[in-house]
Amino acid sequence: MFRPVKLTRVTIQIPEDYISAVMAILGDLRLLHLIRVEETPLGRMGYVAHVNTSLLARYDVLLVRINSLLEDLQVSGPTPVIGKTPRPDKAIFRLEEECTAVEKESLEVLEQRKNLRSTLFEHQSLIARLRLLEPVGVELDRLYRLRYTTFHAGLIPEENLERLETSLGEIHHTLIPIDRKEGRVVLLAMALKEDNAVLLRALKSAFWDPLELSTELQGNVTTILERLTGEEQQIEDDLAELEKKCKDLAHQYGGKLRQLREELLISRQLILAQEKFGQIDHTYLLTGWLPVSLFEELRQRVMKASSDNALVEQIVPEEVKEVRSGILTIPILFNNPALIRPFERLTTLYGTPSYEEVEPTGFLAITFLLLFGMMFGDVGHGGVLCALGYLIFKKMYRYLDYGIILMECGLSAIVFGILYGSVFGLEDLIPALWMHPMENIAYFMKISVVIGITMISTGLILNLVNILHQHRYGELLSASGLAGALFYWLITALAIRYFLIGPPTALEIMFAKTAGGLLFALMILQRPIRQLLARRSRTKKARFSVPGIGVTFLESLVEVLDELLRYLANTASFVRIAAFALAHAGLFMAVFTLADMVQRAQGSGFFYWLTLVLGNVVIIGLEGLVVSIQTVRLEYYEFFSKFFQGGGKPFQPLFEEKESGPNSLKS
Repeated sequence: MFRPVKLTRVTIQIPEDYISAVMAILGDLRLLHLIRVEETPLGRMGYVAHVNTSLLARYDVLLVRINSLLEDLQVSGPTPVIGKTPRPDKAIFRLEEECTAVEKESLEVLEQRKNLRSTLFEHQSLIARLRLLEPVGVELDRLYRLRYTTFHAGLIPEENLERLETSLGEIHHTLIPIDRKEGRVVLLAMALKEDNAVLLRALKSAFWDPLELSTELQGNVTTILERLTGEEQQIEDDLAELEKKCKDLAHQYGGKLRQLREELLISRQLILAQEKFGQIDHTYLLTGWLPVSLFEELRQRVMKASSDNALVEQIVPEEVKEVRSGILTIPILFNNPALIRPFERLTTLYGTPSYEEVEPTGFLAITFLLLFGMMFGDVGHGGVLCALGYLIFKKMYRYLDYGIILMECGLSAIVFGILYGSVFGLEDLIPALWMHPMENIAYFMKISVVIGITMISTGLILNLVNILHQHRYGELLSASGLAGALFYWLITALAIRYFLIGPPTALEIMFAKTAGGLLFALMILQRPIRQLLARRSRTKKARFSVPGIGVTFLESLVEVLDELLRYLANTASFVRIAAFALAHAGLFMAVFTLADMVQRAQGSGFFYWLTLVLGNVVIIGLEGLVVSIQTVRLEYYEFFSKFFQGGGKPFQPLFEEKESGPNSLKS
């Protein structure tokens, strides 16, 4: 916590015969961030390995087959955990064999089910069309045997019926309306066979929707429907039997198919990783970032798998030439406890810290929960948030981190609710261990400002740590460095002295003016002086009148004033902690007042409690969202901005953690 996992640059040279075994070892360790060989001198020399395309093609074909079985059998469930990573060159034979065995047992049943489903759909569609003609009881075979007359059955919009009649006025025809369905007329249209083309053109222009009946249909429509209905029932019975067989197959082979698919995806990922490797003749070279704690295990396993024919080297990140030159960026692997880890999402929304920076997630988690609890302090509302977070934690794996954050925020709200003595806005159920916010407004605002000073000071200290760790010593005298921090602490010390003890003495005022003036002058002049010395060093001239110094002085003055004013504005911004806590209590008062008014108007206690329940729901939803946004704002703009520059690169393990659940099988 507070620092990312310590990484080391590892380089492996391995003969081609052992590359698959080494890839399996890398898959077992997981925590390896591969570096593309193109980013190294070896890659620029053209020694880039190629992916085994023939093996990859076999995996792609197999993936399609397994996904098809999973989809047809409707298999769902969590993604299985693969204990030992398979070797891609050897695993393919076993995976293909096991997939073929499952297909042998399943494909015939699946094909029968597919055909029966198609047959059932055709029957149901035909039955639906014939039911439209049932009111007239027409005998279709007699109509098909007519020698001089043709007929067409279908649907037409009601408003087009008259227009159709008009367009057929010059030929002999008959239009027989049978029924009306949702603004359309079921119509039987007849004409002489020699006029069939004219009839079809007229029907088409009237937006005709034909019923498309088969000439093989024999007998009365009612008789045909009775026969088709009996056949439909038989098809449904047969289909139900096949569905049961498919369900049994899914139960029997579902776990195996998920296992095969996961092994396949891992093996395929390992093959694709080869595009990041280098290759010289029959020797592969791969390099990447690995946690220092895993290096010895990696070295021993690689040497054992290659019969001591490999070369495994470790390089300290700071000694990597590409890192010093800025070509490579050391990735960030977070190192936080389980309860703090979900807040990494909020950290990365602002930016990814660089390897040399303080990792801020721990500070974010602590201060986030503190600020949220102070602004949303209520035992009842905190309990609701805990319950909602637990529900998300158990039911929605995709939002697991947010469920944990919500539970922790709820717990913080409960703690401050106990301190405020508030349970669903009722302040007489339990005693306040600290204070009632509405009764101590001025005191609460002072506490908020103190919290702001503490957080800003923490940010300034963390910035000094970053400056020293990154050897940016020139920034120590800037407004964002040590000089600015001392100036801020001087002003805040005077303010605290004034509010706690009283006005400062003349000696204290003189000291503050002298120290503040020196710090202010130092912050303004440090940049022009450094520029002047740099130019004098380059030109080796002792002249004091260097062009551009005046502009640099003005820029430095503006930047210092802007930075110092921002410190004051950021401190004042923390008053919103008290403001939103008071707003939370004020909303309770409004809800109770509204409930009393409703009770007096309706004369029933039911509406009183209904109003309270609905009011609390609105407060939890609305105020919870607003407080969350304001907490994030205070973290990002008032705290992170003091020390967090970002610009880092996230650690990308060989295998990303995948979500489990039914949808995970569709990727």
